[in-house]
Amino acid sequence: MDKIYSRRRITLPKFTFVYHPRKKPENREIGKRWHITCIILIAIITASLIAKSISPIIDKQCINIAKSIATKISNEQATVVMSKYQYEDLCIITKDSSRQY
Repeated sequence: MDKIYSRRRITLPKFTFVYHPRKKPENREIGKRWHITCIILIAIITASLIAKSISPIIDKQCINIAKSIATKISNEQATVVMSKYQYEDLCIITKDSSRQY
């Protein structure tokens, strides 16, 4: 049987896409990782220093708030207890007739 086509078929070369890493991208990736690590480390150190410098202020504020709450509670309870008594029950006033005020 004879060939129908007299010309040769056009064949395209097969391309294979293979990534060959170069040294520059690897160095850039290592540099990026190093920068991110440094930034995270600096952020952690800064946060810890800020926490250490603020903690005495926060501790003192907590103590003051606790004292204030305790004072309010004791004043309320003293008011409840003292509401049962009259002024005359707590003290007796005696006047001396020889002195005039």
